[in-house]
Amino acid sequence: MRTLVIGDIHGSLTALKALGEFVDFSPDDVIITLGDYIDRGPDSKGVIDYLIELKESHEVVTLMGNHEAMMEKARHTEQERYFWLLNGGEATLDSFRVADLDHIEPSYWSFINSCERFYETGNHIIAHGGLEPETDLEEQSDRDLFWRRISETESHKSGKTLVCGHTPQRNGTPLVLDHAICIDTFAFGPGGWLTCLDIETGEYWQANQKGETRKNSL
Repeated sequence: MRTLVIGDIHGSLTALKALGEFVDFSPDDVIITLGDYIDRGPDSKGVIDYLIELKESHEVVTLMGNHEAMMEKARHTEQERYFWLLNGGEATLDSFRVADLDHIEPSYWSFINSCERFYETGNHIIAHGGLEPETDLEEQSDRDLFWRRISETESHKSGKTLVCGHTPQRNGTPLVLDHAICIDTFAFGPGGWLTCLDIETGEYWQANQKGETRKNSL
């Protein structure tokens, strides 16, 4: 059994499909996705459709990212809607071929609302953003879990390694610190890659929006 963590996808469906084939997901794997499925890239809807289908045959834990949190809040006030659109929301509306969030089907909101805040293993804490070092995991704020940058993190009191996204590594290579690993490798951007990390072995697989793949280790 492998514990596999996939970084920020941001509508990069071509890369996600190529990555899935390259890694060759098994029903025995635990697949954890770090959030930010939507915005900026070209096919947010397709990414969510892919993950919903993958959940039917595999053990998939979908975590909440700050972009899903923004999209949910954008339903409620004009100010939050403006903030979301400013951060890539237009691309998401385009992928759904709607002009307004009210026209997005309920199944997609159910997917977003089902996303977990974090995932914990024997040696790792997996979250989209970061952690407040002296706060118990269950008491972490949404702001820290979804918005804290890896540069603002310190070793958590549990002693476990944080695996996170949210801070794009524009060189396409995961960032490894003593206490944390960031696998947001800029999937939607020029020269970027989508990363899947085996947290126990340190092996990682990558694919890009051209469908190219490569493999390395931390």
